Amino acid sequence: MGSTQAFGDPQSDWHKDPSRAGEVGIDTDLSKEQPTLALPPEGGDTDWPYYNNRIDGDRYLPLTEINRDNVAGLVEACRVHVSGAGPFSAGTILVHGVIYTTAWRSTLALQPTTCDVVWKALYAPEQPEVYNANRGVAYWNGKLFRGTGDDRMLAYDAATGRELWRTRIGDPTTGEYLAAAPLAWNGKVLMGTAGGDLGVPGRMLALDADTGKVLWSFDTVQHPDSSGGTWPGTTWKTGGGATWSTYTLDSQTGELFVTVSNPAPALDAKIRMGDNLYSDSVLDLDANTGKLLWHFQIRKNDNHDYDVSAPAVLLTIGHRKVIAVGSKDGFLYLIDRGKHRLLWKTAVTTILNVDADPTPEGVKVCPGAKGGVEYNSPVYDPIEHVLVVGAVDWCYNMFKTPYAPYAPGSPYIGGKMVPAGDSGTGWITAVDAHSGQVRWRYQTLAPVIAGITATQGGVTFAGDTSGLLYVLRTRDGRLLHKVETGGALAGGIISYRSHGHQYVAVNSGNVSRSSWGAAAGTPTLIVYRLPETLAAERDPSALSPHAESGSTVFHASCAVCHGATGQGGEAAKLAGLSSRYSQAETVHLIVDPRPGMPKLYPGALSAQDVADVAAYVRTLPP
Repeated sequence: MGSTQAFGDPQSDWHKDPSRAGEVGIDTDLSKEQPTLALPPEGGDTDWPYYNNRIDGDRYLPLTEINRDNVAGLVEACRVHVSGAGPFSAGTILVHGVIYTTAWRSTLALQPTTCDVVWKALYAPEQPEVYNANRGVAYWNGKLFRGTGDDRMLAYDAATGRELWRTRIGDPTTGEYLAAAPLAWNGKVLMGTAGGDLGVPGRMLALDADTGKVLWSFDTVQHPDSSGGTWPGTTWKTGGGATWSTYTLDSQTGELFVTVSNPAPALDAKIRMGDNLYSDSVLDLDANTGKLLWHFQIRKNDNHDYDVSAPAVLLTIGHRKVIAVGSKDGFLYLIDRGKHRLLWKTAVTTILNVDADPTPEGVKVCPGAKGGVEYNSPVYDPIEHVLVVGAVDWCYNMFKTPYAPYAPGSPYIGGKMVPAGDSGTGWITAVDAHSGQVRWRYQTLAPVIAGITATQGGVTFAGDTSGLLYVLRTRDGRLLHKVETGGALAGGIISYRSHGHQYVAVNSGNVSRSSWGAAAGTPTLIVYRLPETLAAERDPSALSPHAESGSTVFHASCAVCHGATGQGGEAAKLAGLSSRYSQAETVHLIVDPRPGMPKLYPGALSAQDVADVAAYVRTLPP
């Protein structure tokens, strides 16, 4: 199963195309076919174990084989259709040499270098589904976990795809469903409910990873018996406040960070006058008990459908623990974890009338209902000290209109938003993590809602809903490469090292409300890598360094500017470098030099020379 053609063949494809199954959304059952055995990982291989790579939410990778000098040479290694035409907005994870992803009712295990299917499991709904998009899976101790459109949590054996347990979370007839990618940690599966725009009050839950038993539940809409009273009357019962992406966790403290979406009805704030906690907020919960530790509300009494749905990113800037989070209101926020206060906020798309009330005649607002930062977080590059975030630039006209009272399972919007143009565009923006100032921005042909990934190779990967994969130089936003994938990019873009080489895997092809009116395509996982001629150049950061050899190279090529003992002169002081930079980060400074420093690799220095010099300069005492 999952045979592929020769490496580098752009027509390489899976021999069975589920898109031919007929109707849109019809899947193909492959679960009865003989599975392909997964190749065991090798030394040096890397995982992408969470939706955002790390449990703290950061998608940055210390990989350099694919870098700013060679990324234009990327070729397609393999591709596989994962389902018939339908939604494909899931993130992708890679654990122990196997890729896992979801496409509507399908959960798949795939080879990371050949796209061969290891196994595929199909879920048959027990009740009518509310919504059919899914953000992906979580992994824990040999098990995979995902939610369903009819409000079930499922556990699978990660090796075989056999279902281990299922738990009904709630009642889908009220409009509640599960769309987010869960987070698995410390024997718990952490998951929140969706359906807020149908008037379902949100909840966050923890389930036992072995049994599926619910361990605790936290209501993301504040009840009247809580302090504050931020919802008038019984409006909290239909208050929204759902979650529909994934979550972030501090594994040292056990703090779970949950981003909560808009209140309901989305466009009528007067019916629910008050702060409407905990809508449009970041929550800090004790992952072991579900107790609320603190919260930060980004927007009170929201009447623009401005969800805070993208997961938070946990960072340390200087000596300060902070949270970076994007919102559909079009801003990127940096929040102090210790003092629970805003440090800065920066616009990352067009901003207009974000505080205006809807009118019967209509008022133009930017971003609109499908604008701003959607359900994927920024990435933090620790070398450039920037947060890079994708956003949608799409204005809407917002109208105050009569609407029906709340009815279970029906949209509860409270007005109308209509696109002010035929389609939106997108932005990829780099923001200085210290100051909040925009370093650079790049406008894309179509909305950017897919994952953003940056690497130590000095490149940032992003994609838009027209089907384009972009590779930008992280330092200044220069476009280095662009690939037409053939389908809307609305989910995962990940990178990893497998069997000696670095790869980039992209989820392409999406037909859902996340398509944003652009290219659709058939749900397809596509894997890229460098051709053998480029990949043959070794990765300096992966080599074993020899500081003694580095001393010789340093004094021949570097000491004239940096000083014989690294004391500085015409160039920067290097003495004491080891306290500020790791070996891999020092390699990057040589491979991708700052302005004013000559570029010696590749050319004057070999890959081994770079590794050796980096090791030597890190021995220089302060």
